[in-house]
Amino acid sequence: MHLISRALVITAMITLLGCNSTGGGTRPVSNVALDSKAAEINMRLGLNYLQRGSYAVALEKLERALTQNPNLPSAHNTIALLYQRLKQSDKAEYHFKKAIALQADYSEAHNNYGVFLCQNKQYQAAEQEFLSAITNPLYTGMAQAYENAGLCVNRIPDQTLAETYFRKALQLNPNLSKSLLQLASLRLLDIEYEQARSYIQRYKKVAAWTPQSLLIAIKVEDHLHDENAEASYITLLRGLFPDSDEALQVIRGDY
Repeated sequence: MHLISRALVITAMITLLGCNSTGGGTRPVSNVALDSKAAEINMRLGLNYLQRGSYAVALEKLERALTQNPNLPSAHNTIALLYQRLKQSDKAEYHFKKAIALQADYSEAHNNYGVFLCQNKQYQAAEQEFLSAITNPLYTGMAQAYENAGLCVNRIPDQTLAETYFRKALQLNPNLSKSLLQLASLRLLDIEYEQARSYIQRYKKVAAWTPQSLLIAIKVEDHLHDENAEASYITLLRGLFPDSDEALQVIRGDY
């Protein structure tokens, strides 16, 4: 089960928003005096290189941004994401905390730090960061933060609380595919097969099939004794993902 997020192209892991200040002219690199506009430009360049996977150049730009303005929250947030990608957890955590200390209502940093904590199995601490992100009424990523909270507490596992967060996420954005799929899975566990089917129907309208989602769909139709629908999903699974663990599981009849 993976947390999802948007920018940064870190495989559905991290939401990166808030880097929306405008930049101005630059000064010579040798000038280390406070230069907020140049720092903003270098932060944006660092983010761009980070998204492209050019980590060495991204690090250079972000370090320069922090030299030009050590108090720029977005630069700390972005370099934290870079260190997270480089698996330098201590540095990542330092910069996430610094970004939040500099701007308490920096929702993107709270959300990103929550993802980091959840990946490191600090589930309850992560939940608090997601909730901190949501307290900002201007945060445009509330739905994603709720979904991240649901995905994280589901690892505790606290399925009741996870369902609450998934439902809140869908109230804000009815097309969040992971929330739809997780609710289908939870309804399946609770033997509420018709509701599980309804979530699968909504899911397939907004997202591409994955081996995991098809297996859930197969299980739902199996319990509902709809052999045609079950066979259709099995055909899709074996056709689209023939080498997946889920396809092998279905071939063995182990579902």
